[in-house]
Amino acid sequence: MPDLNELLRWSIANSTQPQSQGEQASSQSQSGEQVSSSEGGLTIRYNPPSSTSNRQNGGTAVLHSSDSAPADLSPASTPGPGTPTGENPLTFSLPTTSTNESSVTKRSDLTTEMLDLILGKSDSITMKEKMAFAIDESNPLEERVEALDDFEMLIELIDNANNMPILKLWQPLLDLLSSSETEIVSNALWIIGTAVQNNIKAQAALFINNAFPLILKTYNESTSSSVKAKSIYALSASLKHWPLASKALSKKYIEINDKTGYEILLKGLKDNEKNVKKKVSFLISTLIMQSNQEYNQNELDNEVKNVIEELNKSYSNDNNNDNQKIIKGLRLSNIIKELLNNLENLNLEDNLEFEENLIKSLINALKIDELTLDEKLKFKNIWNGLNDKQKEDRGISLEEDKEVITLLD
Repeated sequence: MPDLNELLRWSIANSTQPQSQGEQASSQSQSGEQVSSSEGGLTIRYNPPSSTSNRQNGGTAVLHSSDSAPADLSPASTPGPGTPTGENPLTFSLPTTSTNESSVTKRSDLTTEMLDLILGKSDSITMKEKMAFAIDESNPLEERVEALDDFEMLIELIDNANNMPILKLWQPLLDLLSSSETEIVSNALWIIGTAVQNNIKAQAALFINNAFPLILKTYNESTSSSVKAKSIYALSASLKHWPLASKALSKKYIEINDKTGYEILLKGLKDNEKNVKKKVSFLISTLIMQSNQEYNQNELDNEVKNVIEELNKSYSNDNNNDNQKIIKGLRLSNIIKELLNNLENLNLEDNLEFEENLIKSLINALKIDELTLDEKLKFKNIWNGLNDKQKEDRGISLEEDKEVITLLD
């Protein structure tokens, strides 16, 4: 469907030229009076009644049914320019009212450049131009990065993000992940995360374009802290509330040497970069919260349902993939064990946000009753070893503290 700018562009390009003075003079040669609101604009012409018309009241208003009124007026009418009388009605003449198509001249004085200046380019055109500029390695790096920044701002609008498959922009975007320029890769990941965040239709496009393993590969092979952090951002946006999140994480991918997504998350928990560890731990906490979520297929868009059906078929061919919950996948991949191990060394860790996310992850698992007896016992020992100040520093309120103590007993 064309957007508003495209419709306005068409309207202007197909409008007719204003009437010339000669045309206006010809129009005014007809009997009657003419009033023009603006040159070439709305024209109002009133044809007064014949001088032979009989008027008992001499043009005065008739306000009541008991008053005498001319034969050609209703009792509630007031003669004047607003009230047509006689056989000639009030006429409104617009420049484009002619039904003769041959008399309508299409505007030829408007170029594409002029229309762009008047209306601005549509978002679709701008997105294609920005991407074309960004993938052209002959352009200056700084300008390519700027083009990706502009693209990212455009796809913050959900409609623009959902138009990416139609505009065939997913593949060139994913090709940028193999760029040798760290800034290009980082910005491409940022665009992916923004496009699919809280947008299940865009998530479906991401998975059907095989973007997920490419994101995992980018994190796995990169040594740049910026690229790794943006990779986790893109992974988080891809998996949050995605109905097939567990299956996507359980699948073994050739792109990462037959490793699973869970194995990449475990690697992230052990990353040397504090910011990366913080983001991975937050993602794990979010995944645990959605572990028991059920999705109503009837509430999904038909396109999304078709993608999910197709992906389910591909996952069913993977012997490593079943209908396990996310929490089970985290446990089998030793991620739950790693959470507990990190908390046992709590006093040696100076990354409070990371530690808070570890604690929140285990609390979320505890709340949905998904910790084993051994895991719960270890967590209880860790919890009892924390003083009030340590809990407060890691975002634990008094109410939550009491709730955890009750759940651990």
